[in-house]
Amino acid sequence: MRHCHFHFFRKIRFSLCLSLFLIGLGIFCAAVCKCADSDTWIVQFLTNPQADSDKSSSEADAPDAASASDASSENTTALNAAFTDYVTELFRQEASANLLNLHYTLADPAAYGITDYQTSLGTCSADSPALAAAFAENLLVGLQQFQSAELSAENRLTLDILSESLDLTKNGANWYCYEEPLTPTTGLQSQIPILLAEYTFRNTRDITDYLSLLSDIPRYFSEISAYEKEKAAAGRFMPSFAAQRLIQQCKDFTADLNSHYLVATFNEKTDAMSELSKNERAAYQNQNRDILEQQVFPAFEQLSNTIAGLQNSGYNDAGLCHFPEGNTYYEYLVRCYTGSDDSVATLEKRTASQRKKDLLLVSELLEDHPDLTEEPERLDFSTQSPEEMLATLQQAITADFPSLPDCNVTVKYINAAMEDYLSPAFYLTSPLDQLTENTIYINQKNGYEGIRLFTTLAHEGFPGHLYQNIYFHSQDVPPIRSLLGYPGYTEGWATFVELHSYIYSGLSKDAAKLCAANQAAILSLYATADMGIHYEGWTLDDTVAFFSTYGFTDEEVLRDIFELIVSEPANYLKYYIGYLEFHDLQEEMKKQNPDTYTDSAFYEKVLKIGPASFNVLRDYVLENR
Repeated sequence: MRHCHFHFFRKIRFSLCLSLFLIGLGIFCAAVCKCADSDTWIVQFLTNPQADSDKSSSEADAPDAASASDASSENTTALNAAFTDYVTELFRQEASANLLNLHYTLADPAAYGITDYQTSLGTCSADSPALAAAFAENLLVGLQQFQSAELSAENRLTLDILSESLDLTKNGANWYCYEEPLTPTTGLQSQIPILLAEYTFRNTRDITDYLSLLSDIPRYFSEISAYEKEKAAAGRFMPSFAAQRLIQQCKDFTADLNSHYLVATFNEKTDAMSELSKNERAAYQNQNRDILEQQVFPAFEQLSNTIAGLQNSGYNDAGLCHFPEGNTYYEYLVRCYTGSDDSVATLEKRTASQRKKDLLLVSELLEDHPDLTEEPERLDFSTQSPEEMLATLQQAITADFPSLPDCNVTVKYINAAMEDYLSPAFYLTSPLDQLTENTIYINQKNGYEGIRLFTTLAHEGFPGHLYQNIYFHSQDVPPIRSLLGYPGYTEGWATFVELHSYIYSGLSKDAAKLCAANQAAILSLYATADMGIHYEGWTLDDTVAFFSTYGFTDEEVLRDIFELIVSEPANYLKYYIGYLEFHDLQEEMKKQNPDTYTDSAFYEKVLKIGPASFNVLRDYVLENR
């Protein structure tokens, strides 16, 4: 998974979490091709433990209290063991269904019992949500026998989160041709290349797997093209401006084979493998180049041609609410992206209310100390590299946040050919069995420096995505949790601590408060605009009028914002609503424990629970379960 910090409006920041392995919603869409086999293994897996339990009950003849207690203990142990085996097998099945997913999840799949896997990018079709829903429903039936208070606390938490994720996937069955895999900034056409460029070569099997993935792109893009044609026939094709941007992206990708980054990165990685002979290295490098030239480039060109042929077939260049049942779909999307159970109307009110509080705080701080705005400009980060900033952050957070195992982080820079289409910064999650090695990318085209770069690195690194990912998975949690996507939690956490990170930058306490409140207020504008455009039916003029009331009047920039929000529904909400949920949960915990509350205790609790919906998170943090 790629976690991105995306700064779009020149002075306004937001973040995008990218997960590229599915067209439907929920984790199970990547494995819908295995749906026909799911009943078999579920029945096989779930029957025996229950049968053993029934047998032990029927064969007992008036047990005394001690033997009854022993039997109960044995049943509890057996139930927990059965559940652990169940979710472990589910993890193996899901992780092995998509090679990119598997490679970024595990460095050594064999150690997890995965020796056979599909060397493909997965599947894409209009039927994916319905197939995923059927698969999820089968799993939910199987999970019913584990609904017991006798599960351990860890297994109960996993069951609650897994059940909720499956239920959400099941509820996505009816959204025929609503999902869009080719969005301008989070689409497959931009995600696949960067994940291929970062694909680690640990052995020769990784090289052959990589080449198989390259060769699979024509098949996969052909499925995507067929899906886009079906979307067009259903009247749900992407906006014309999104189609034009996509076409340009494909043209840029295929512009120059000789200097292409997928040639350069492949050559660099194979050159570094001492186990390869000179001839083997040359053979692999020639094969990579041939596949790019003869298969991958034509696949991107064909995709571009398909989109070009369809770009005038859409009738809606505005929000989802203009489609049939668009409001209902947006409600579902908001729940998936944010992890919040609140209605859109409630989220609109919460967002407006918090913005009012933040702007009032800004006003009060500036009234008392008008010179606070000068502090960020006086900070001098010119002598600090990104690596040094990360080291500063890693050390600074030790007083407030739980300690981490030792880990390394490498800062890399996005290839120039990709700068126009990728985030200013993003973090690539490390494999579960190799948490020590981590990578953060920086897009130099955005010219980030000073406090902007510092807080961006806090979002991506410490105590943001990198920190949260390593802390959670170092607790030996069930690996199935790594496949349950809760972007509201992950991006909400990164935004929550990014705003907190101003206190580590060298600013005074009041200046840090000012910067955090101002940034939160700006983020809230995008969240309101997202809901306004997709749920209330705002036009471009409505959007311009809204932003202009807060002093943003550049019509060209506002048009770009409008078009991006139209193309990426609910993406802004992952960050702001996720942040707002953490903010409100923190306040609830303070009220519940006024005499004993500490920020450190709050951080530790939410980090240990890990990615989940805020309904589940709130219950466990406040000890309602």
